[in-house]
Amino acid sequence: MKTKYLYFILLLLFFSCAEKELTPISDSLGKPGIVTDIVIEPSHGGAMISYKIPNTEDLLAVKGLYTVSNGKEREAIASFYENKLQIQGYHDTLEHSVRLYAINRSMELSDPVEVKFRPLESPLSMAIRTTTIEADFGGARFDWKNPVKKPLNIELLAPDSLGRMSTISILTSDIDKNTYSIRGYDPQPYRFSMIISDNFDNFSDTISAEVTPLFEERLDKKKYSVMQLNNDKVFTEWGCLNIHMFDDDFSTFGHTANNAIPAGLTIDLGTTAKLSRFVMHQRIFGDSYYNHGNPKKMEIYTCDHQPSQSGDWSEWTKIMDCEIVKPSGSPGGTVTDLDMEAARNGHEFAFDLSQPPMRYVRILFLSTWGGTSYVHPAEIAFYGEEQQQ
Repeated sequence: MKTKYLYFILLLLFFSCAEKELTPISDSLGKPGIVTDIVIEPSHGGAMISYKIPNTEDLLAVKGLYTVSNGKEREAIASFYENKLQIQGYHDTLEHSVRLYAINRSMELSDPVEVKFRPLESPLSMAIRTTTIEADFGGARFDWKNPVKKPLNIELLAPDSLGRMSTISILTSDIDKNTYSIRGYDPQPYRFSMIISDNFDNFSDTISAEVTPLFEERLDKKKYSVMQLNNDKVFTEWGCLNIHMFDDDFSTFGHTANNAIPAGLTIDLGTTAKLSRFVMHQRIFGDSYYNHGNPKKMEIYTCDHQPSQSGDWSEWTKIMDCEIVKPSGSPGGTVTDLDMEAARNGHEFAFDLSQPPMRYVRILFLSTWGGTSYVHPAEIAFYGEEQQQ
């Protein structure tokens, strides 16, 4: 009996270890026909190619083979249910060609059909043309545009503590207008650089500028005070104090009552300053952020004189829309390590460099991450340069 079992096991091992031969998914019905009625619509960095598929019974797909600007070969494949191929990856506007093949279920290729086209200016080229590097508070501000909203990768470089150019940050963006600042530098000349690339291994040259950062410091929180105008909401519910929003203790917070949204909070900075940015910290709730009454959408206002106690909104000028977002873009209650790190560091919102000095700032809280009717900011800090009185 044992001998029979041993023989059976050896047979299983033999057949399981035998090399499998890869074969087509069906027998050939003959070489497929070619695609016809081809229409080419150039796009930014490529083209959309439409066609009529051949009358081939066992047609599987249509494939395009082409070589992009950097010399690398690429292919695009569409199933027989579709009648178009998207060609992308070019970084020039020269004439290029694509070889189109029909493929049957036996993996046989038709004769090639070669088509030519000139792509429109690439998203990478458009971004490079719009890039600027300018002085910002404590560092440099990088601006670029991406009007066709394609994913671009940006590497930002700046001097390290030894003066060597080093990568400070790498980010990916597909929005149309982009601004990013590097801070932590003294007001003396430095060289800042950036390199932009796309997802097809095309790269810009190193884009550089020498700038002198503007002086920046965190404004003294001991000078802050909540003005509590008549139409503002109270942030001292549930045993909280106004000072909790300015005490550098992230475990304390301000808290409104229910049915308070939208909630106005008016702050007297105690000094007139050319503001560079403010940082909003969420309250940690249940060992996480982006939940409960944590702020999500806000509007920022300023008043160029001591405001009326009535809180009349006509005296105030809106200067910024703000939204706290998760860097990961994760939906719902999903919070990644990247999201947690961003919340611990605080969410930064930069003031426009053209904004005049100000003393009175009003934050209008519009919504929370938990969809609550109350809001509980943990900490608020303002940065900039105090003006001589």
